[in-house]
Amino acid sequence: MKSEKIPKMEDAFKAVNNLFESVIEAKNTLGDERLWWRGQPKKYPSLNTKIHRNLNHSDPYREFNIIHEFVRQAPTRYPSWPKKRCNQLFLMQHYGLSTRLLDWSSNFLIALYFAVNKEPDEPASLWALNPIKLNRKQFPNSNKAIFLYNSPEVEKIINSAFDGAFSGEKYILAMAGLEFDLRIFVQQSVFTIHASPISLEDLQKELNDTFLYEINIPAEDKNSLRQALEIFGITESHLFPDIQSLASYLESH
Repeated sequence: MKSEKIPKMEDAFKAVNNLFESVIEAKNTLGDERLWWRGQPKKYPSLNTKIHRNLNHSDPYREFNIIHEFVRQAPTRYPSWPKKRCNQLFLMQHYGLSTRLLDWSSNFLIALYFAVNKEPDEPASLWALNPIKLNRKQFPNSNKAIFLYNSPEVEKIINSAFDGAFSGEKYILAMAGLEFDLRIFVQQSVFTIHASPISLEDLQKELNDTFLYEINIPAEDKNSLRQALEIFGITESHLFPDIQSLASYLESH
């Protein structure tokens, strides 16, 4: 059994209550009930994709090379290998490669899991995003509230990633993909896809609008919130539905 300090009932209740109050404030600030959520286990300098955070890497062709090596080697390891580039990019993101995608979930409890499950001594961030406001602020004449994986605007960014190019455009799109992978389905995954290195915080300033909200989670609340998530059924073996995560979960409890 895993040895972990069990929080006092009053501490756990206080942590959950504070979080729910912050979630309500986020919904009121962003003006919508249909928010997307992203949990980060510690503070990062900016809310941006891994590939754009590493643009100063010594190898300027890193993105192009890892994409094509993944596409070359992954099909033998993934029986239902998708043919479309967008679905290949989703798999790269979900299995840890640096891409132009940023993961979000339509379920804030799932995002909370990723915020509190690691870095126990670090404060965490739970980000809320109004995806419709983000898209309509940038494309006011579009009839799309959420861009689909096969939208021309999305395909342009995906193709530039596979071709090793940057268009110079600054937009970030909120998009939904096909639920063809069990992880994507279980984690209720949605994405922002980034055409350039601009962060979401900086884009919000440039557009002079509010579509993004950060909830700060103190390090001392992480254990209490993690215990609460277990009661709600949000566990590693649920979010990563494979034999390895099941064994890891059972071994630690």
